[in-house]
This record gives sequence, C-alpha cells and structure tokens, in this order.
Amino acid sequence: MSHPRDEVEAAFKHYFTTGIVEEDWIAWSQLFTDDATYHDHYWGTFHGPEEIQAFLEGTMSVGSMVYSVLQWYAIDGDRVVYKVLNRADNPEAGGPPFDFPSLQVITYAGGGKWSSEEDMWTTQEMKRMGQAYGAACAAHDPDHPRKLSRQDWGPWVDWARPAPGHRIEPSWLDRDDVVPIHTIRDISVGVRNPRS
Repeated sequence: MSHPRDEVEAAFKHYFTTGIVEEDWIAWSQLFTDDATYHDHYWGTFHGPEEIQAFLEGTMSVGSMVYSVLQWYAIDGDRVVYKVLNRADNPEAGGPPFDFPSLQVITYAGGGKWSSEEDMWTTQEMKRMGQAYGAACAAHDPDHPRKLSRQDWGPWVDWARPAPGHRIEPSWLDRDDVVPIHTIRDISVGVRNPRS
C-alpha cells in the first residue's frame, strides 16, 4: 500500500534540498533506510547510508564544479521519477552553462526515508560535458572548479534551488576522511557493475 501523495512529495522535497541543493551528503545519506540500495548504472551498487555517503562524497568532491538542476519530477505511489541537468557554470562571462542530463528513480519507504535509488545517465554525454568545460577553464579561468560556482538553477522548479544568502559548503569540503573517487578503481565500497 502506497503512502499518501502529500507525504511522498514532502519527503522528496526534503531529500532534494538536503542533498542536491544544500550538498549535505551526510544528512542526505541518512534519509536512506539501513537496507537501502543505491544503483548507479556507471559506478555500481551501494548498500545502506554509510556506503552511499562514501560514494557520493567521493565523487562529488572530484566533480566540485557540478551541481544538479531539477527539470521535472513525477510521483506514482511510493515511486518518484525525476530528471536533472548536471551542470557546470561557464567560466567565460556570459557563456551558457555546460550540462548533461540524468534520470533518477527513488522509492519511498515511509517515515521520511527512501529504500532505493537508481541513477541513469550516458557516459559519453558526461565526458563531452567535462571536455567542453575543461577547455573553457583552460581558456578563461583555470581555477574555476575550486570556486564552487552554482549560478543557474533554471526556470523549472521554484523550490529546488538555494535560499537567498545560502553559502555553498558541501559536506566533503576540507575533510581529510573523504576518499576522492576519480575512477571506478578508486571505489572501495559497494559492488561494481559487470563489464563486457
């Protein structure tokens, strides 16, 4: 039996603003049940809040320039499907942002917690975005990734953006215990996807 739609939507708003907007990946990982499964089609599968936190902080600390802009979401029973643009601001003044899309499916477990997440995105699109952003940084501002620029949250979902005056302080910032994840070989938690 599904939970009331209002409850699922309120929990989704809290989930999205805690992790994706405020970048508090510690608090965000605690929104998953102890037996939760987080499956990313590229990186692998992670179980429970501890593995999910290690994965997210490790990848986000390496991709420090990327933030995720919510384009739309749909609720069907306990399942929420949502699409974001994974975005990096252009270091060239007035230039358009660099984006690649991803689709997420999450399952609500009740009590404000989630039992699963599945992330789907295309590796080639991510690589093209990274290459274009890298070239723009080389041409205009090599230090741009360290500035944690989050300027354009799009026109789509009004609540899915920082509050005025919000300071960008991701939970991985200035922490020695976060293991940066540059490649799949850097991951020491979870299960890797089988490769052909």
